[in-house]
Amino acid sequence: MNLRKIGAAFGTAIDVAAWDAVGAEVDLSCAGMFAREPAGSLTGGLAHLDTALQGKLLQLRREGHFRGRLGECLLIAAPPQPLAAKRLLLVGLGEPEGWSTACLEEAMRAAATFALALGADSAAFAPGMLDSGIPAAATAGAPGHMVDGLVSALRSHRRLQQLGLAGPPALRRWTFDVGAARLEQAAQQFQDKLAATADTGS
Repeated sequence: MNLRKIGAAFGTAIDVAAWDAVGAEVDLSCAGMFAREPAGSLTGGLAHLDTALQGKLLQLRREGHFRGRLGECLLIAAPPQPLAAKRLLLVGLGEPEGWSTACLEEAMRAAATFALALGADSAAFAPGMLDSGIPAAATAGAPGHMVDGLVSALRSHRRLQQLGLAGPPALRRWTFDVGAARLEQAAQQFQDKLAATADTGS
């Protein structure tokens, strides 16, 4: 498995792996999805996920059970094989028109907050931008916003714990999913952002 460790925040180890939402070997696999695809159809990892779910990913959105609104979450508690994860979380990225990578902070915070509330031991997030037809040039800065969202959720949980309103988090590991061709570059971007982030509980 192609995996790069990039650091830790509030006791949760963080790494980057070259896998998608189907292959993520974690307790909770999170997949980002827009309200609709600007390119008209899914490609890459999201197409792989829809195939693994026998078309039910797009069916759930068509039926309105998951609309892809920014920060919206839908848990699939018993995903079928070949999904490697025990559970799957769909995370809304919003409308593609006028979208920017800054939206990933809210989506990432929602995913991490859900993982913490669920008591997941490990989780991964596949943003699904390129798979939805977002141009590569429009994804610049994505790692930074995703790190901000994750750290924000972990920081809030730590504060709840300090106030006696939550127990210690079960989340030991968080993985950011990337394509194999972008692994080294993305890992460095995630690592640089994490290193520059203040107050990570370390």
